[in-house]
Amino acid sequence: MARVPYLNRDDLPEADREIFDRLIEERGQPVGNIFRTLANTPNLLRRFLALGGELRNGTALDPKLRELALMTVGRLTEAEYEFTHHWNIARRVGVSREQLEHLADFEASPLFNEQERLVMRYATEATRNVKVTDATFEAVCKFLDTRRLMELVQNVAFYNMVVRVLVPLGVEVEPGVKKL
Repeated sequence: MARVPYLNRDDLPEADREIFDRLIEERGQPVGNIFRTLANTPNLLRRFLALGGELRNGTALDPKLRELALMTVGRLTEAEYEFTHHWNIARRVGVSREQLEHLADFEASPLFNEQERLVMRYATEATRNVKVTDATFEAVCKFLDTRRLMELVQNVAFYNMVVRVLVPLGVEVEPGVKKL
């Protein structure tokens, strides 16, 4: 059970209700619990949505690599909300169900290519240790240009922040949302 209230549109001050209106218009579905939780700070929710949207939709990083990194963050932090929602996004951008089912053994699994392994290794090190080894960083730099590298770094950092909101606050997966 969530530790803070899930707000609805009408719970927000009039000037902030457009946040929910825009979310529904852009996503074509009810407002998710993560946003209903973050609506307790509408000024920060606006900035969260802007940065998160840009990281997901405005980068040159291969979406499959991005989602493998984010699924790694969700798995390692046991963030069920993140893991479930990004499972479905990962499936839409080409990550196979079999790959998702074998994330925990990505280092040895033949289901992943070397670039995928390196991105997940980067996400693992950054999530567990914050510090990333020189070997991992240099290996990632061999196939990502500086822009894509920075997009990977910022995606992993942002979603580490996201799971550190979701897990302590107990944000629940919405009823009816299932892994595809």
